Amino acid sequence: MSIYPPPPPGWDSRLLAKPQPANLDESLAAWASSRGYEYESRPSVEWYQSWAPFVFLFKPTRVTREVRASFGDAQLWMVEAHDDAAGKSPDETRFVVSFLLSPRLHYRAAVRSRMQKDAIEELRTPLNPKKTPRSLGRWRWRERDQFLRRTYGRGVRGVIGDAIFEAHCEIQTPSREEGLAALPVALRHWLLSTGWRGILELRPGGLVSTTYGPPIFDPASLDATVHHLGHVFNAATRQRDDKEPPPSSGPMSGPYYGR
Repeated sequence: MSIYPPPPPGWDSRLLAKPQPANLDESLAAWASSRGYEYESRPSVEWYQSWAPFVFLFKPTRVTREVRASFGDAQLWMVEAHDDAAGKSPDETRFVVSFLLSPRLHYRAAVRSRMQKDAIEELRTPLNPKKTPRSLGRWRWRERDQFLRRTYGRGVRGVIGDAIFEAHCEIQTPSREEGLAALPVALRHWLLSTGWRGILELRPGGLVSTTYGPPIFDPASLDATVHHLGHVFNAATRQRDDKEPPPSSGPMSGPYYGR
């Protein structure tokens, strides 16, 4: 009988967050004061719930920490939000969510990173006509064909016609025109070039965003969030010539190449 050595221990990416120190509230308050922000250790959840309904984001059941900042005509709230309705462990129900208000935001669109494993496996898995029921085979071929046409085909592709971006993100918007206005090329380029993964929902007057990963609510992580959302906001509100047709974004072409 073979003798195997003990395997190395596994790990959960959501458990990578460092344990929060007992004086975290004090350090957050000091950091916020040094930046000119406001910190609240016991915020109310009602205002955040009033943002509902959301497209992809959950409705917070409670918030435990809050940082408020102002940048010109934009007001930003970064909160430690909980989705207790999910019925999971405490570490799996806590998220860092950002809410931003600005009169410079005018259009509606919701973006969520795609979990591409299933789609990739679907494309890689061969069909065996002898073992695959005919109805299932037709369904799988139809889904595969639609995925390829949406991503690499000619003509109309996806929700906003951006094959590269829509291969990475799921989009919902009232119309293609409003989606292109809410998600200009500069914003799509920023999200893809930074490897962003999360949820971003824009609406007239505001946006809400969260990033996938360990929900770390400390000064360094919040500085990074402010930096990221600054780029998102500037890209979303950048002036563009509406008379220009949206650039083509077929494979190896379009707005993400040659820039």
